[in-house]
Amino acid sequence: MSDTGSVSGSEEWMRRFHLGTGTVAGTGELTVRRGPGILAGVVCALLRLPRTAEGVPITVVVRRRPAHHGPRDDGRAVVEHWTRRIGSHRLVTTQLRTGSHGWERHGPFVLHTRTVATPGEVVVTQDRAVLGVGPLSVRLPVWSAPRVWARARAEPGEGARFHLEVRVTLPVLGSLLSYSGHLDETPA
Repeated sequence: MSDTGSVSGSEEWMRRFHLGTGTVAGTGELTVRRGPGILAGVVCALLRLPRTAEGVPITVVVRRRPAHHGPRDDGRAVVEHWTRRIGSHRLVTTQLRTGSHGWERHGPFVLHTRTVATPGEVVVTQDRAVLGVGPLSVRLPVWSAPRVWARARAEPGEGARFHLEVRVTLPVLGSLLSYSGHLDETPA
């Protein structure tokens, strides 16, 4: 919030990006860090994740549409198609979000998340992870599940820009990938 109590441009953009119902797009720059060690490098290479680098360009487009689940649908569910390009690496995922709760598939894993927005900040935390193949799915115990955490922070006076930080960890391995930087709004 600004001194006048109104929402800043960066905070409004950050909230639309994470909790909105319309299509959004942004560009920015990141510092990317792969986890230490050979095993983290191999897993990152297999998952085609970006390499450690400074000043990595990022583009993100989130296309949204209402999700229709039948007669008891309250109209709050949104399907989000995320296209991220981090340097030369492209990651496309589909998320389903109802209010602050969401899920996103990454290969055989489905990550269930909760998004909490406070003045000037949005934090996405993982509630649970499920391993699923076809109609079979098993909730993973916390000690064996991958973990994802993300935070976006608005800065007053920065226009339509927010700062972001993301961390991905794996059991036993520890840090797999982290990145931080900023995202500026672009026409969708």
